[in-house]
Amino acid sequence: MDKETNINEIDMLLSKINEIRYVSPEKTIELSLNTLERSKVLNYELGIAASKHMLASAYYNIGNYEEAIDLIFDSLNYFIKENIYDLQWSSYNLLGNSFSELGDYERGMDFYNSAEEAAYLIDSGKKFDKNSTKEKCIVRTLNNTAENYKLLKAYDESLEYCTRAYNIDENYDFQLSKGVAVLSLGELYYLLEEYDKSKLLSFIALECFKKYNYPLGEPECYKLLALSYWKKKNFEMADKYFNITINSTLKERSPYNEIDIYISYYNYLKDRNKLDEALASLHKAYDLSVKNNFVEKISEIASILSTFYAEKKDYETAFKYFNMHLENERINASFLNKHRINNLNISKKIKKIEIEKKEIIDKNENLRMQSESLKLLVDKLSIISELGQKITSNLDLDSIVGILYSSIMNFMDLTYLSVGLYDEENSVVNYLDVIDNGDKTKRPSTNVGDYSNFTSICIKSEDFIIINDMSNEYSKYIDTETYMAVADQNNYELQSIIFCPLKVNTKIIGVMSIQSKEKNAFTAYHIEMIKSLSSYAAIAINNAIKSKQLEMEIEKTHKVQFELKKLNEKLLFLSENDSMTKIPNRRKLDKFLDNIWKKHLKEKKVMSFIIFDIDNFKEYNDNYGHTAGDDCIIKIADILSSVNDETYFPARYGGDEFVVVLPESPLNRAVSFCENLRNKVALAHIPHKYSKVSDRVTLSIGITSVIPNEDTTINDFIKKADDALYLAKKRGKNQIATFIN
Repeated sequence: MDKETNINEIDMLLSKINEIRYVSPEKTIELSLNTLERSKVLNYELGIAASKHMLASAYYNIGNYEEAIDLIFDSLNYFIKENIYDLQWSSYNLLGNSFSELGDYERGMDFYNSAEEAAYLIDSGKKFDKNSTKEKCIVRTLNNTAENYKLLKAYDESLEYCTRAYNIDENYDFQLSKGVAVLSLGELYYLLEEYDKSKLLSFIALECFKKYNYPLGEPECYKLLALSYWKKKNFEMADKYFNITINSTLKERSPYNEIDIYISYYNYLKDRNKLDEALASLHKAYDLSVKNNFVEKISEIASILSTFYAEKKDYETAFKYFNMHLENERINASFLNKHRINNLNISKKIKKIEIEKKEIIDKNENLRMQSESLKLLVDKLSIISELGQKITSNLDLDSIVGILYSSIMNFMDLTYLSVGLYDEENSVVNYLDVIDNGDKTKRPSTNVGDYSNFTSICIKSEDFIIINDMSNEYSKYIDTETYMAVADQNNYELQSIIFCPLKVNTKIIGVMSIQSKEKNAFTAYHIEMIKSLSSYAAIAINNAIKSKQLEMEIEKTHKVQFELKKLNEKLLFLSENDSMTKIPNRRKLDKFLDNIWKKHLKEKKVMSFIIFDIDNFKEYNDNYGHTAGDDCIIKIADILSSVNDETYFPARYGGDEFVVVLPESPLNRAVSFCENLRNKVALAHIPHKYSKVSDRVTLSIGITSVIPNEDTTINDFIKKADDALYLAKKRGKNQIATFIN
C-alpha cells in the first residue's frame, strides 16, 4: 500500500473520530492512538497533530485535564503554522474548558477570547472539518464564556454573551448549536427570576432539539419548564414537566444530571408540603450518588437529609446523615486539595511551554517573516473591503460581473471570469455575462445533476476548487475524458482555475469562476483575496436578486390595486345605475332624494319632481316585441340624458316609468324642462302605429313642486307627482299635468 493511500485512510479515520469525539471518549482514544502511530510512521504532520488534538478532546471529556492540555499545546503550533483555523479554534476552546474545570476562570477566559478570534478567521483559511463555520464556532465560544460568568454568578456579563450567541444562532434557525444557545439563555433568565422568558425559550429550545435530532438536550428543557412553572405557581404544569423530565432523564442523561433533577424535584415537593414524596425523591438522588461514588453530591445530599430529619424531630437519623456529610466533606476536601496541586503543576508546565514558545519565536526568522506577511495580507484585505463595499452597494445584476472583473484586475491578471446563479429546483447554473479575454459574452446554462464538470463539483461539495497546473492537478476532481472535453471546448488550454461557491448564510446561491491561461497564476495572496471577494459577491448578488423580486412584487401589487379599483368602480356603477339604460336606478334615486330633501328642508328652498311614462307602451311591446320595447326605453333614456340642464337628476323608476329631480327649481322651470323633453322625443320620430294618441312615441308627464317642511314627507312629494301623471293620462295622454302642494 503506497503512502498516498495510507494518508487517505488516516484522513477518513480522523473524519470519523471528529464525528464521535463528543459522544464516545473511549472509542476516540482507541482510534486516535491508532492514527497517531500510523501518522508517525509516514511522517504525516497533519495526521500527527490532528490525532493528538482528538486525543486531547477525549481526555478532557473523561477529566484527564493535564494530559489533554499537554497534547493541545503539542498540536496547536502546527495548526497556527498551517492556518488551519477550525482546529486552532477547537484547541483554544478546549484549553478554555479545561482551565475553567480546574477553577482557573481567568485563564479560561483568556483562551475563550483567543478561540473567538480564531473563529472569525475560519471561513478565510484552511479547514479540517468542512462543516466548520465562523458562526457555529463563535456561538459555541460565546456560550462557554457565558457559562463561566454564570458559575461566577456574574449574571449581567453572562447575559451579554448568552444574548450574542442567541442572536447569531437565531439567524440560522438555531442549527449552529442545535438549540443549546436558546436553552442557555433560558437558564440564565431563570436565574434572573424572569420566568416567563425562561419558559418561552425552553419551548423554542425543545423544538430545536427535536428538529436537529439532539435528544440529550430535551430533558434539560423539560427540567427548566418544570422549575419555571413552579416559580409561577402553576403546579399542574410543574407536575407535568417534572414527570416528563424524570422519565426522559432515565433514558437520555448522565447519573450526575439525574441527581440534580431529583434534588430539584425534592425542593419542589417540599415546597408543596408533599414530604413523603419529597423524601423519596431525595433518597433516589442519594442512592445514585453512592452508586456512582460522587463524593461531592453524597456530602450535599447527606446535609439536606440531615436537615430534613431534624425538622421531623428524628434526631437519630439526622445525626447519621450529618456524620455522613462530614465524612464526605473530608474526602471531598482532600480531593480538592489534590485538584489544586494538580492545577498548580499544570500551570507550571504551561508557563514553561509558553517560555519555550517565546524563545522559539524570537529565534525563528521564518516566523518573523510570516508575521510580516500576515500584516501585508491584512493591509491587502483592506483593499478587498473597499472593493466589497463597491460591489455590495450595487443592486443591478447585469453590472456586478463588470465590477468584479475590474476589481480583480486591480490585484491580478485573469483570462476568464464567470458568475452563475444556482437554480436548485432545476439543477442548473444560469450565467450572467461572461468576460472572456476582456470581452463580454453569453454562456449557456450548466447542468449540475452529476459530477461531470467543475461547476457541479463546486456546488455539490460547497467548497473551493483551486488548480494552478491543470494538466497535473485536474485528476483531483474529474476524470481524463471529462478533462479533455473541457479543454476541447476552448480554443486555448486553461492552466489555472478557481471555482468559488457563493454562499449566503448556509445556502449556495451560485458559483464564481476565475481562470487563467498561465500556470501558477494564483499565489496564496491571490487566493485569499478571491475568497474574501467571493463573500462580497455572494452578498451583492443576493441583494440584487432580492431587490428585483421586491420590484416585481411592488409592480404586481400596483397592478392588482389598479384592477381592484376599476372593479370597485364598476361594481359601484352597477349597484347605482340601471343595467339596461345606464342611468341611475331606484336605489341611487332614493339616496339622492333623501340628501337633497334634507338640504332643501334646512335651507327652505323650492324643488321639483317629475314622473313620466311612455304612452300606450303595453301595445308597443305586444306588437313590436319585447326587444323593440327595450330599445324604445333605451332611446327615451338617452334623450333624457341629453337634456341640457346641469342641475337635474334623472332615474329609471321601473318599467317604462322615469323620474327627474330638479333641485332649487320652481314649477315653471320644471314645466320648461318637460316641454324641452317632449320636443326632443317628438324629433326622435320613434314609430308607434298602435298608439291611441299619435303614430309616434309620446310621453305623459306629471310635475309637482314643494318647499320641504316638517309636515311633508318624501313619499307625499312623490305621490303628488304621481297624481299629476294620472291626471295627464286621464286628460288624454301626450301632455303635462302639474300638482302644487
